[in-house]
Amino acid sequence: MDRATKFLAFAVVIILALILQAVLIVADNQEIPAKAAIEFSKAYFKLDKAMLDRLCSQISEEADGDVVDEYLNRVAEHARTMGFDSNYMKNALSHIETETEMQDENTAKVRITANRKRYLNPFYGIVAQLFFLTESHEVEETLTVVKEDGQWKVCGAPFELVEL
Repeated sequence: MDRATKFLAFAVVIILALILQAVLIVADNQEIPAKAAIEFSKAYFKLDKAMLDRLCSQISEEADGDVVDEYLNRVAEHARTMGFDSNYMKNALSHIETETEMQDENTAKVRITANRKRYLNPFYGIVAQLFFLTESHEVEETLTVVKEDGQWKVCGAPFELVEL
């Protein structure tokens, strides 16, 4: 009888863990303004073209050319003037916090704060951290996020993406 009780307790724990995992997956897949702001910001600082997926049509269509390609070219040119490859300009965000203020049902202001560090090979990152060779910079920005076709997208002038 003791074995059956242990097995039953183990089975209940496994079932509860699976249910909790399913709930967390569903919760993570919800489309919210903060998620759009975080995804855009991570792609922006990693110089990833995926940031285009989170840009509103106003930015992506109003620009003469592809605004993301223009930004990536500006960053690559800046890196060349410093004597580096464009990969040197990549950054990773950590300790990301957001505050969302809904303007109406389709518009929100998301204040994002995070720490930004050079995006290095993980091994080099560990060595640099051990010997205090990397600096962390604070990122603070308020992004305007709008709902387009059921998906939240970043609008306005996010970071330095669009030259004014």
